[in-house]
Amino acid sequence: MVRRRELLGLLGATVGAGVVGTGTAEARPAGAELPGADRRGPHTRLKVLQFNIWLGGSRVQNGRAGIADTVAAVRPDIVMLSESNPERVAALLSDLAARGLTYYDNANPTDPGVISRYPIIEHQSFPSWSKAVVSVGGTEVAAYSGHLEYRYYVNYLPRGYGGGTPAPLETSEYGWGEIPTGPITDTGLIMRLNEASGRTAVTRTVLADAAKERRKGRLTLLAGDFNEPSHLDWTRRTRHLFDHRGTVIPWSTTKSIEAAGFRDSYREIHPDPVRTPGFTWPSDNPGAKVEELTWAPKADERDRIDFVFYHPDRRLRLLDSTIVGPAASIVRNTRTRETGRDRFWEPDWTWPTDHKAVLSTFRVTTRHR
Repeated sequence: MVRRRELLGLLGATVGAGVVGTGTAEARPAGAELPGADRRGPHTRLKVLQFNIWLGGSRVQNGRAGIADTVAAVRPDIVMLSESNPERVAALLSDLAARGLTYYDNANPTDPGVISRYPIIEHQSFPSWSKAVVSVGGTEVAAYSGHLEYRYYVNYLPRGYGGGTPAPLETSEYGWGEIPTGPITDTGLIMRLNEASGRTAVTRTVLADAAKERRKGRLTLLAGDFNEPSHLDWTRRTRHLFDHRGTVIPWSTTKSIEAAGFRDSYREIHPDPVRTPGFTWPSDNPGAKVEELTWAPKADERDRIDFVFYHPDRRLRLLDSTIVGPAASIVRNTRTRETGRDRFWEPDWTWPTDHKAVLSTFRVTTRHR
């Protein structure tokens, strides 16, 4: 059986195949309200969904339909898509049109992508990232979607598993397998290998671009599947939880985003990583076998690796952030219902992915009066 991360390694050879989705899924019906319309004043609610679609839903029966059903149920205004490609985005736009929903895409030739209920007025591609600019009632928003390097998954080292670090780097001999000598808790080593992934470097490129966008007067949002945890989650308070094995790790990608002034929307609403850990991977999925969902079957490998960030601005107010997906995860090769205080929007439709999605809701002050 071809496993998920092996399939991900093939993405570079397959992205760009098929039909490029370059615009509207369907014209908006006459008289329909604009996305996020708020008739009470000069404000619009903006819902942003980070959504890893697990190879276009191909790993679960009816997974493709499940992706569109998720968007149709949640009605996000902007969706950041991971494990997408032009063919998958075109299929999603078509499926949404069949459900009477109009979305536009940012025509990114590779993974990741952005779709939006607002027409996209500018777009740009970066390594591991893409950008879409939309106008929300005259207030322009630059939204960045990321899907970062899946190898060098070194948050597995304290859990006693290799993280797929390539040769000739240290720990490469373990591949993705169990480490015969047990967990590795050398924080310096973990940080060096994490830096070698390039995740932080490519993210700094879009952070620099986002700073330029703010100088143009635009709001900036940044979301993605980082394949790396947050420094806000591997803290002193969690060092003996979730198989962290006593480690406190200042994960560099989220640190760099924080240093650029962005805020983690989920942690702003749910600041306690013990009571509300917010795990997004590995999610339970009733349509998949457990062995397809876990990569460290003897460990508690749960982490929050999917994020929605925003840069503070007087025109942007965070209202809420919640998890969309099953309220169960895979822990030590077992489907396990979460017992913390996280809130879940649990699907009654086919869940298409091995991730949970993150939905953050904002209030945008518009120029309309």
